[in-house]
Amino acid sequence: MREGDFSYQFFAIEEGTADVQRDGEKVAELGPGDFFGEIGVLEKELRTATVRATSPMRLIILSRWDLKRLERRDPAAFDQIREVMQQRRGDER
Repeated sequence: MREGDFSYQFFAIEEGTADVQRDGEKVAELGPGDFFGEIGVLEKELRTATVRATSPMRLIILSRWDLKRLERRDPAAFDQIREVMQQRRGDER
């Protein structure tokens, strides 16, 4: 996914690795158990970073609707996603 694109999906990594870049600068590495895309989907904003696979990946992909269902069914899991999102938002500023 590319920084500045529209956001429709949230991604959780089952297998593989990826780099995260913001303004062309590498800011993080992701692997199994990590996720990305939450800011754009939950805040209805454009993508805030570019994520590039650095190995073959298997992803779980959720839409905004899927995340809303998760929020109702498992508030604790959703709270963890929101907590990470808030940390990442703080890193942007």
